Amino acid sequence: MPRTQIKKIGNSLGLLLTDEILKLLDICVDDEVDITVKDRVLIISPLNEKERKQKIDNAVQNTFKRRKTAYQRLAEGV
Repeated sequence: MPRTQIKKIGNSLGLLLTDEILKLLDICVDDEVDITVKDRVLIISPLNEKERKQKIDNAVQNTFKRRKTAYQRLAEGV
């Protein structure tokens, strides 16, 4: 597996991904990725647009469920 280093980039630190790593992940410049940390392991996954849309839809539905009464009162003009 290829290796890389953490580098200082301005006031931040960055992880430089080589072309080899990008090819393995099937990502390229400006692609959005999901980042997860589990047991001190960093996991970078290509963002699947279908999954992203589903996550957004789920978040919206959960918000509507939690705030149902408030939205109903707004609709009634209370």
